[in-house]
Amino acid sequence: MKLINIVSCLEDGNVIECGGNALEAYQGILEAIKAGEIITGATLVYLVTPMPLKAGLLQILRAHKPGASDKLTITEIMNEIASTRGDTWVFMDHFEDLTEKAAMKYLWLHENGNVNYMAALNGTMRGEVRPFYSTFQRLNPHECLDDDAIDVTWAFMVLMSILMALGYFKVGLEYGILITGALWFALISFRTMNYILR
Repeated sequence: MKLINIVSCLEDGNVIECGGNALEAYQGILEAIKAGEIITGATLVYLVTPMPLKAGLLQILRAHKPGASDKLTITEIMNEIASTRGDTWVFMDHFEDLTEKAAMKYLWLHENGNVNYMAALNGTMRGEVRPFYSTFQRLNPHECLDDDAIDVTWAFMVLMSILMALGYFKVGLEYGILITGALWFALISFRTMNYILR
């Protein structure tokens, strides 16, 4: 059932599975095509990781033109991919590795070529790839961070700093240490947590 859902999503656009594995979906769809359970004219490509960009794009191109040269520029490779006939389904693991530049190139291929993606996200992605991420249907939306997700890191650090300062202040009042020490301690603890969490 999951494979049929993935194929259905790929026929319409991009699909992402948070905490999933694109290799399993790729292998499952290949087996289903060989068994005649799924009929598609799409060319399937698997990328272990979408980075480095040129290697990923070259792998997609070589699925259509096996003898493609390594000496092509990224723009030439993208134009070649966009000019190919038929659909291309790219399965990629480690979506979180994408950089902004790479995401824009893959998005361009989706918009200007017949390329759809099935990606697996296992970690935290960069905020700059959100325009590309927004084109994906989510197989398991409850496990994916949506645009509505709120980062509470700063609020947590401020709260912890205030609690530490109050604790230090209470000790300071009992033993005669100045309030300045409490404020200084709060600043140091905030900066330390910021350094550790970033």
